[in-house]
This record gives sequence, C-alpha cells and structure tokens, in this order.
Amino acid sequence: MALEEKAEELADEIVQSAEFKEMKLAEQKVKNDEKASELIQEFESAQKRVQMAQRNGKSLDQSQQKKIQNLQAKMQTNQTIKNFIQAQQEFNEVMQEVNEIISSAIEESNSGQIITE
Repeated sequence: MALEEKAEELADEIVQSAEFKEMKLAEQKVKNDEKASELIQEFESAQKRVQMAQRNGKSLDQSQQKKIQNLQAKMQTNQTIKNFIQAQQEFNEVMQEVNEIISSAIEESNSGQIITE
C-alpha cells in the first residue's frame, strides 16, 4: 500500500537526518565514556527507586533527595552527557515538527469531514 511505503520513506529520511546521526553518535560516546555511563546508570537506578517509592505511597527522605540532586549536578557538568542531551533535544524537535506537519495536514483535509467514496 502506498501509505506504508510513504511511512517507510519518512523513516528512512529520519534515520538519514543529521539530527538522528548526531544523536546516535552522542549516544555511542556516552557508552564509550565509562564515567558518563556510570552516572547515567546510577541516575536511572535512583529514578526507579523514586518511582517505586511513589507507587507505594512513600516520599523521599532528605538524603535520597540530596543524592538525586548530586547525581543531576554531576550529569550537568559531564560534557559527554550534556552533548547527548543536547543531541536528543534537537532530534526531538525535528520529530515534533514532523508530527505537527502530519497533524496539521490531517486536520486541514476537508476540515475533519468523513469522506465516503
């Protein structure tokens, strides 16, 4: 079907975009940077503990909050992580633009009227 082919073409264009390539390169640099990888793993682990506590109706104590804040601060000063986050944000902006274009075209087509042919 033509629609699926167009979707595949769009996916190919996205994968070939500079923003996607930059994001994947930055992601690889994080994986190759032991300190950056450890910080991200430690932060993700802390996030999971926070989510689990919230699901159980518990709140974080001050030491847990301080630990998460310290991890965030360390991540913000790590250039490899900063570059990765920036690359993710730029790629997300492109994806948001693509979604807005598609949504706008759908909304504008016949003002949302159902077409029966």
